[in-house]
Amino acid sequence: MRTRPIHLLLPAALLLAACRPAATPDSAAAPLTAAPETAAPAASSDDDVVVSTNEPFWQARFERGAIVLSGPEEAGRLFSDVRSSMTADGLRLDASDATGHIVVIVRRMRCEDDMSGAHFPLTGQLTIDGRGPFRGCARPASMPPPGEPGDGDAAVLIPDRFLGRWDADEAACRSGGSDMALQIEPGALRFHESIATPTSVRVLDGHAVRVDADYEGEGEAWTDVRILRLDGPDALFVGDEAGGSARRVRCDG
Repeated sequence: MRTRPIHLLLPAALLLAACRPAATPDSAAAPLTAAPETAAPAASSDDDVVVSTNEPFWQARFERGAIVLSGPEEAGRLFSDVRSSMTADGLRLDASDATGHIVVIVRRMRCEDDMSGAHFPLTGQLTIDGRGPFRGCARPASMPPPGEPGDGDAAVLIPDRFLGRWDADEAACRSGGSDMALQIEPGALRFHESIATPTSVRVLDGHAVRVDADYEGEGEAWTDVRILRLDGPDALFVGDEAGGSARRVRCDG
């Protein structure tokens, strides 16, 4: 089997998509020659990847020489000093910030997301501040997420798993709604004082979507982007492109 250059395959490996490796006979990757243990060069932009995991829901994106980590209680944690080394069947990325360390190991094995069933070309592991490894799936950053429509063909309906009534906490749900109340319908986001009509809905991974929408509220109109990310079936983070996010819980009924 011909070995393909690692930079063509590894980009997806850095962002752990939470998945299980597909059990297929031809899933084994062609062997690579390991780099000397002392070699720890800066990671190349050719290796840009996205990795996601399920339960816990983590996503790591490696682009332009930096890793951005999002997940439980984390929103846009930045690791700017990333070092890379080759392993027998893939790539290892190490990075630190002021509070801890992240390790991403990517292997050239097919992977199936254990929630969405989506197929990925790579398998990965993510270790965060000594916790883990959390196993997941990965893809090159330049590759659209499996199942995502191509450019110009984006859906305009929000997937069923995000639909329902959400609010700040259970007490707000019982009281009839707070200023964080959000009703998500297939074709609308109904906030406390505004309504958003999606113009584009793009799947980011098995538990997150990007929603571009036209907004109206209090006599004004504007466009904006929101990232909806599920943290289990009953918790939702609603974020913006700057990395800010607010957590809501699902209200029964």
